[in-house]
Amino acid sequence: MVEDDAGWIQLLQLWFPAAGYSSVEYAVTGAQALEAAVQRKPDCVLLDFGLPDQNGSEVCAKLRAIPALARVPVVMFTAHGREKVLGLENGADYFVGKSDSSRELMATLGALFKRAKQEPGVLQHGDLSLHREDRRVFWKDAPVADLTPKAFALFHILVERGPQPVSREDLYRMVEGVENPGLSRALDVMLNRLKKSLPKELAERIVNVKNFGYCFLEDRRVTRP
Repeated sequence: MVEDDAGWIQLLQLWFPAAGYSSVEYAVTGAQALEAAVQRKPDCVLLDFGLPDQNGSEVCAKLRAIPALARVPVVMFTAHGREKVLGLENGADYFVGKSDSSRELMATLGALFKRAKQEPGVLQHGDLSLHREDRRVFWKDAPVADLTPKAFALFHILVERGPQPVSREDLYRMVEGVENPGLSRALDVMLNRLKKSLPKELAERIVNVKNFGYCFLEDRRVTRP
């Protein structure tokens, strides 16, 4: 939990034990949070946007740049649209507004950890499941694709984050393990190959988010972002 507001920390220290979360570490600056996360990989990072040394989106970007922490779920506390955009651009997964009720926060954490407890090596998303061991994709209980390592990594990221969009830079970095200063065409090629490997209905759910990146929609009938 990365937060510098003493009053809010006191409230969280009441909520977490009551909800069964007994192992919670606190940091009051972004620098402290990054140091703690490197020393002991967290199951989740709860991140306030306004911190004394840097904003939450900057901390999130630095977390995502560390390979071992690139997929740690990040829940950002903010209610402002602009801050949400910055959070998305830097890899935040969930957003929760600060409130005197714990309901939204605990519901978000419950969903997050429920997904984490699914069958090891299998990402389940409705009727879709991705099996990491053999890179097979199952849809409606039937195998529909055997993907290459890069195509599988790309699809896994999009499904895991969906329906929230993932920036082109983050996609390239998480698949290739390096920054992407100007190789955007390489990502387009990988995405085209991925979509050709999937059934049409699944492929159509991978959509471009103009001037940002891509996302995997819950249903192809959902309006594009």
